[in-house]
Amino acid sequence: MPSAARRLFSSAAAILAAGFCSTAANAAEVEVKIDSLVGGAGASVCACFVAGEEAAVWLTSPCDGSIVALQIFWRSQFGGAQQTIEDSIIISQSGNYPTPGVIKDELLAPVMTDGVMNEYRFEDQNQTIPINIPVTSGEEFVVSFKFFNQNAGDIFAPSIVFDADGITPNKNAIKANPGGWIRSEDAGVTGDWVIRAIIDCAAGDPTGACCLPDGSCADGLTAAQCAAQSGVFQGALSTCGTLNPPCPQPTGACCFSGGGCLDLTDADCTTASGSWLGANTDCADCACDGDPNGDFTVDVNDISYVLFRLGDPCPAPGCDGDANGDGTVDVNDISYVLFRLGNPC
Repeated sequence: MPSAARRLFSSAAAILAAGFCSTAANAAEVEVKIDSLVGGAGASVCACFVAGEEAAVWLTSPCDGSIVALQIFWRSQFGGAQQTIEDSIIISQSGNYPTPGVIKDELLAPVMTDGVMNEYRFEDQNQTIPINIPVTSGEEFVVSFKFFNQNAGDIFAPSIVFDADGITPNKNAIKANPGGWIRSEDAGVTGDWVIRAIIDCAAGDPTGACCLPDGSCADGLTAAQCAAQSGVFQGALSTCGTLNPPCPQPTGACCFSGGGCLDLTDADCTTASGSWLGANTDCADCACDGDPNGDFTVDVNDISYVLFRLGDPCPAPGCDGDANGDGTVDVNDISYVLFRLGNPC
């Protein structure tokens, strides 16, 4: 590992954000995290570690770029704890969960301040060697925090925290002493560790989910690629499978066999037993009542149309030749057209 990584942090090397406002230095920087913490409220302090143990998260890079900063939220139960110097912050390859892989870099002796997000951008106490760890788009990596001071059982001791809305599967781990690497949930942890990385995406725009005009969703697009397909970019690191709410569905003309039309989604039209004409269609495209051949005239051609299709299977109302919409093409459809001959469309 780089020799610079062996140098000590000083308190000046930790940029302390008193809140959770954006710490990105420019628009190309993306904060990568799995936790949902906003402000300090709801965070649970895990005063449960002994010296040499670690807490780790698995993160994914949204772009080709470089890790330029690391963040650890550090807090005590009652606040006001003195600064501590802990062992290290370690960046590793993803490995085989819950065990991290080969170490990419190791930042020694971070100074931890109670009650804030501690951010580190330099590898040396003189702040002359910036953190710069290359990553590629979609690459999973591990950031782990290693303890030098024991806090287990001490209700006044500061420690790392986890959020309050559940734990992300296969993304959090603990290195226990003894026992080695285990899943955080197996140790009773119920949330995600608040350990984050900041990635400079100047070498490649971040990717995410894109909601397309037809209601489908595409993963792994940049904002520019999404816009080129007339889509709506859902943000860096977003995925189609986790969008809440999901991509909006397009609406179109929903025609009813007895007449009438509504602008609905495909699903809503099916629920209403209508016939959906497709995305962005207009109700003017609906055939009028008694016009099964859809030529906007109720005449003898519609009778011939029904006769030709007598007995055709109709899996749903509104099928071809089913003028009255009862789910069957039969003589009742002929009567239905005869009654409406000459109706305006």
